[in-house]
Amino acid sequence: MGLMPSLRLAFFAMIIYAIVDTCLNRLAFSEGWMIFWPLNGVTIAFLMRRPLRDWTPFLVGVAIGMGIGECLDGNPLALELWLRCFSVLEVFICAWLLPSFSNLESWLSRRYLFLRFCAAIILGPGISGLLAAAAFTHLQHQHFLTALNNWATADALGIAAMLPISLAVGSQELRSLFKYRRLIKTLGILVALFTVTTLVFYVTRFPLLFLLYPMLLIVEALLAFAGSAIALPIVCINAVYLTMHGHGPFGSWPADMPIPRNVALQVFLGFNLVALFPASILLMERRKMAARLTETNERLSILAAVDGLTGIANRRSLDERFADEWKRAIRVHSPISLLMIDLDHFKDFNDLYGHDAGDRCLKTVAETLREYVRRPQDLAGRFGGEEFAILLPHTPASDAFDLAERVREAVFNLQIRHDRSPHSRVTVSVGCSAAIPVAGAEPIELLRAADAALYQAKKVGRNKVALV
Repeated sequence: MGLMPSLRLAFFAMIIYAIVDTCLNRLAFSEGWMIFWPLNGVTIAFLMRRPLRDWTPFLVGVAIGMGIGECLDGNPLALELWLRCFSVLEVFICAWLLPSFSNLESWLSRRYLFLRFCAAIILGPGISGLLAAAAFTHLQHQHFLTALNNWATADALGIAAMLPISLAVGSQELRSLFKYRRLIKTLGILVALFTVTTLVFYVTRFPLLFLLYPMLLIVEALLAFAGSAIALPIVCINAVYLTMHGHGPFGSWPADMPIPRNVALQVFLGFNLVALFPASILLMERRKMAARLTETNERLSILAAVDGLTGIANRRSLDERFADEWKRAIRVHSPISLLMIDLDHFKDFNDLYGHDAGDRCLKTVAETLREYVRRPQDLAGRFGGEEFAILLPHTPASDAFDLAERVREAVFNLQIRHDRSPHSRVTVSVGCSAAIPVAGAEPIELLRAADAALYQAKKVGRNKVALV
């Protein structure tokens, strides 16, 4: 990156982070940001999306912007200089430990992602927290463990909650949740999550903490990872807000408990957030496996319905469609026609030119038949050997006969050489049958009639069409 783009990136980062940091401090609910600090998760996500050369100017802008916001809130300048260095170190460690980000699906599929995620939220805030606690102890005479918890645990919780949503922003997965068809479902689930979270952290008389994790799993199951990414900040912000205002099991936390209220809330939220991550990955893998299985089954179904040589429908597919269309014709009292098409003197063709040439001939004829089957309900298929069939629902005998003539003529005009044929080229004979089936009639009757017509066409000299 050149000098001017680097300066612009640093300048915009400084302005944005100064405004956001100031707003967070002004809107903070008492000691809420000592429980959950959201900005570092957003910063890490930006670094993961950008090349390494952009990290330095961006981090410089972030450090200056947050330094301005914290100084405006009353922090001493000397202390703030050290804290900004520790914060930059934290996000650098986390971004370096986590895999780079290109898209949500491939990122979630990276090997050892959960282990790297856990290492990032432990080592990054842990190392910077130790340094920050030492600075607070030395410069402001705070208790070391209290300062460590206020920094490291709050940052770790903020990273765990804000990193997923920051990565999901702009992804196809997140946009799909708010498309018109899914919007009501998405909003309904998120409103239900907010309601359950409010009950969990507002009600003091009855223990409802056990409801949170099942609700998060429901969100994950219904809205996938992108929905969980939205859910995590909702849970954290709502929990911290209600707790800071004295509501819920943590809001009325006894002062003589060995574990402070803030630590207890952080541990509870941290467990739910971290435990949701592997569950989300496992459910994503299950969805991918189910999608692959469905795709494989569809592909196998297509292969099972297609003749391997010619690429048109096989005998099984013809029989199934024939049975369905026959029943439909009985219900609506409509005509149904069947063409049986046989290549003339094809055994002689194979003996003269070889089976490879015979296969090529069959493919060419099949492609020609496909060109004449244009309606969605019509079906051309290979009946067996050198014999083909065309099923024509809702087609009277006259239209079926006309199509049979066009097919016969089209194959004749292919001019595939056949020296043992009276016509010196490949020809076909076509038997055509039609009926308006009635209840109790069987499709085999129409097939036998088409076979009989085919026999007549061959009997009168081949390269003919006969109608029964």
